[in-house]
Amino acid sequence: MFRIVSIVSAILCLALFPLLLLNSGFYVQSYGVTADAGADFLGRRASPMFLGLAVLLWMGRGTGAGAARDAICYGMAAMWAGIAATGIYEFSVGTAQPMIVAAAALELVLAIGFLIARSR
Repeated sequence: MFRIVSIVSAILCLALFPLLLLNSGFYVQSYGVTADAGADFLGRRASPMFLGLAVLLWMGRGTGAGAARDAICYGMAAMWAGIAATGIYEFSVGTAQPMIVAAAALELVLAIGFLIARSR
């Protein structure tokens, strides 16, 4: 299970890297939010974090049970759950369109997947 959620998350993070780096406005607008200079700036600044996470997850996909795998699982679960929570919040206050709910659902699945995959 850990290997699968790590690979899926690595691929997703790798896809987000160039999207945010080169066209963060498109990403923001896909959720029905107007892209501005601030959104572009933050998207470009955040893009290397997704590249780093993709590398970490890809290279760590074979990590056996233990403290390292627990740390990856708890960290990734917190990240995906946090991203999902912000998306749900922005939808609930009318900032984002329903597409954000679909993204949040995937993010919650990944968060739960990491919690299930941690060492037992």
